[in-house]
Amino acid sequence: MKASAKAGLDQFLTYRLHVLNKLSERGIGVRYQEKLGVTVPEARVIASVGSFGPFSIMDLARHANLDKSQASRAAEALIRQGLVQRESSDTDGRVVLVSLTPEGRALYRKVMPIARKWNEDFFAGLDEKEKTVLSRALDKVIANAQGRGD
Repeated sequence: MKASAKAGLDQFLTYRLHVLNKLSERGIGVRYQEKLGVTVPEARVIASVGSFGPFSIMDLARHANLDKSQASRAAEALIRQGLVQRESSDTDGRVVLVSLTPEGRALYRKVMPIARKWNEDFFAGLDEKEKTVLSRALDKVIANAQGRGD
């Protein structure tokens, strides 16, 4: 997408994606807080570990799309709440993994429907064809950005 020389900041794709991200984070954050009493990073940790874990903090940060410090703080908060636990890696004793406790698994079963519903509501203004086109376009943009290595 080429921006004309006269295009304002609000026409740049990166700016628009940032606005969209902020609106999405704020909206889902309110739902997670009201319904479950957790923050967005905490919900992402629960969702990531529940879907793909256990993880080291570095792997968790990557899968949850969080900074390492955010992932660490969220995991620590969830450990204090008894939702996540630390365990040693079976393959490398130096590595500490985080996994869900039974209470964390119960929370995971609540987080995912809220995330799915939020996603549906967020894109409700698009018909199915538009959703498919947007999804494919975003996949291409993400792949291109990852391939650049910037």
